[in-house]
Amino acid sequence: MYTFTVFSFSYYLLLSFMLNTMVVFKVGFFYICAVFFLGSSHNYSEGCSKDSTGSSAAARLSNDLFCSYNKNIRPVMNQSSQTSVNTKFYIFNVHMNEKRDILQLSIQLIMEWKDEFLVWDSSKYDNIQYMYEESTHIWLPHIMSYNMGFNGEDNREYSYFLPLSTVKISNKGNVTYNHRVTLNAQCSTNIAKWPFDSHNCSFQIGSPIYTDLYVNYTFSNDEYYNLYFYEPDGEWKLNSIQHEYVNINNSINSFLRYEIYIARFSSIYYSSIIIPAVVISLMRIFTFLMGRESTLRLIVLCLIFISELLYIQFLDTKLPNNGKQTVYIILLYRNSLILTAIALVITVISNEIYNRVLMISRNGPEWLKSVLKFFLNKISNCYANKFSHSGSRTFN
Repeated sequence: MYTFTVFSFSYYLLLSFMLNTMVVFKVGFFYICAVFFLGSSHNYSEGCSKDSTGSSAAARLSNDLFCSYNKNIRPVMNQSSQTSVNTKFYIFNVHMNEKRDILQLSIQLIMEWKDEFLVWDSSKYDNIQYMYEESTHIWLPHIMSYNMGFNGEDNREYSYFLPLSTVKISNKGNVTYNHRVTLNAQCSTNIAKWPFDSHNCSFQIGSPIYTDLYVNYTFSNDEYYNLYFYEPDGEWKLNSIQHEYVNINNSINSFLRYEIYIARFSSIYYSSIIIPAVVISLMRIFTFLMGRESTLRLIVLCLIFISELLYIQFLDTKLPNNGKQTVYIILLYRNSLILTAIALVITVISNEIYNRVLMISRNGPEWLKSVLKFFLNKISNCYANKFSHSGSRTFN
């Protein structure tokens, strides 16, 4: 078949080249496409063995079931009837990708439905009651993730439809799709209260092909999710999950929306971020309680300034760069850094003034000492008189 195809294609190419006409080439191209199509159809029909007496029971069963099976046809005899798909969500863990604002949920997805075309009498096939088949060979109730898809990696190559798996088929036609998937939810992050921030993430799933009239997704005991196998993340706490049905087109089309609320709860941030900020702030205040000797005060303030600067650089590596709000802990360290710089300037200026006054009082001329002494006495007497008058008015 294919040798004849190649020969025909070469013949028409040569003929089109000799005649230099596009008509012959188009006719030849159409002919080759038709031959390939018929050849592929012929090979597909050859996969169905009419005589399978020497084969095993499993091979005969697979041949009888899938010989004329069409996975594009909904598995009901009456196409106007509804296919019910029982769905279960088992959430195992969640992980927040802060760089992408994506919440990754590890979910065990189980879907069960009945395929009326995959029913057999087990007594004719050595009492085989179950068989396993690749999901690409049968009809699937395509659930689609409308926002971020399934199994997305850091390269953002998401698969919006269900991943390939192996399905279990019973002799009654009951099909079970059981597969671990990673579902990605888009989050609206607010890191202003970092490291005690919380986020709201959402994702929508539904069928983009079938309406509710033909495929109905049901949940056992109205459990739209199950946390029986949930294992908490080392940094994130799952606070709550809410769900709702969203109907469009007069309830013919619908999808299921999940709202997931998570919060950061790691206790290491108390000892590594919060407590150092409080201690550094108290140390800066206590430096003003030191005596006139300002050398030690300058050393302590310089150490505080360097520590705050290093902490800001450390937080810059920890925090994601996609938040719109300013982080409060960054504002705290920034303002503390500014106050420490002001304290350093005040300490240097006051030290210089004190040394100059001390030098003048010791080595200055007598007339300058007399002037300074006169003004200082006047100022002290003035404040003393004001204090005495205010005290007398208070007692009167």
